Amino acid sequence: MKRHDIIKKLAYGVPYSRTKRVILSTDLKNEADDQFAVMHHLLTPGHDVTGIVAAHFEGRRRFADELKGDEAGDPLAHFMLPRGESMMASYDEGKLLLELADIDDVPLFKGCSYEIGSSQYDGHNEGVDFIIREALKEDDRPLYVCALGAITDVAAAILREPGIAGRMTIIWIGGGDYPDGELEFNLMQDVEAARIVFASEAEVWQVPKGVYKMVELSFAELVTRVKGCGKVGDYLCQQMLDLNERGGAVPGDFPHGESWCLGDNPTVSVLLQNAQRICWHMEKAPYINDDGSYSKGQTDREIRVYDSVDSRLTLEDMFQKLAICYKM
Repeated sequence: MKRHDIIKKLAYGVPYSRTKRVILSTDLKNEADDQFAVMHHLLTPGHDVTGIVAAHFEGRRRFADELKGDEAGDPLAHFMLPRGESMMASYDEGKLLLELADIDDVPLFKGCSYEIGSSQYDGHNEGVDFIIREALKEDDRPLYVCALGAITDVAAAILREPGIAGRMTIIWIGGGDYPDGELEFNLMQDVEAARIVFASEAEVWQVPKGVYKMVELSFAELVTRVKGCGKVGDYLCQQMLDLNERGGAVPGDFPHGESWCLGDNPTVSVLLQNAQRICWHMEKAPYINDDGSYSKGQTDREIRVYDSVDSRLTLEDMFQKLAICYKM
């Protein structure tokens, strides 16, 4: 089915001149939250989702000791795929999600399998080609490239075609809070890629860790508001509960118990809400050190850094769209 036919059920439209072209770069199989953000974008009429790029999530493997013994029995094996396989896991998850959502006209592309700087870095791929192609299109509507994980594919596109930087706005879920920074998970995947994006001419909107953590979903909401919204709603619910259950064997604060952070949905929030200046501030683009900390950048270039997002608007908007479009 065409995406347009599904969102027609919302019974409202957005003037064409107010629509935005949106590319999603997402590590869909990394955890349990990207799927919610992707569906939220797809069900938002003002977002012309021109394509989805499957992203890698190699950081856990690169920064952890090799797993010993039976990986299938390890609760973290879901995250600890052998080097180079995580992007394909994201790609396969994207295919499944689009099938469950009954959407067959949004293209899905394979992105980079390795981080920039790796001897196996593969910056020539269909996902990077797509980002370049879309950025070079003549279209009066703005282009937003939303990076929900590693920012490798976006940086790879800029490296190959520097001229596209000024033709898009990059929204990145990642990086530590200011002023210090930290080796936050999405940043961990590819520090060099984040440096490239921050140093580019692109307009950058960063949603750091302390802000994206504000969007918290309770499992009571998950069961009452998401489950029952068609095959895709049932899947969104169950895959999160399953991951929460598997993670119960992991020491520390993973999983959370009765809630989960939908940390990627702020890419919807910042485009949906009336983002007055109280929600963000301009920051001199820092240099990102190997340990994720921030130091003074080499130029006076500024980026937009979000201080808050409207979690109520974000979650309620997603719940209602899922219900209207998929609940029987």
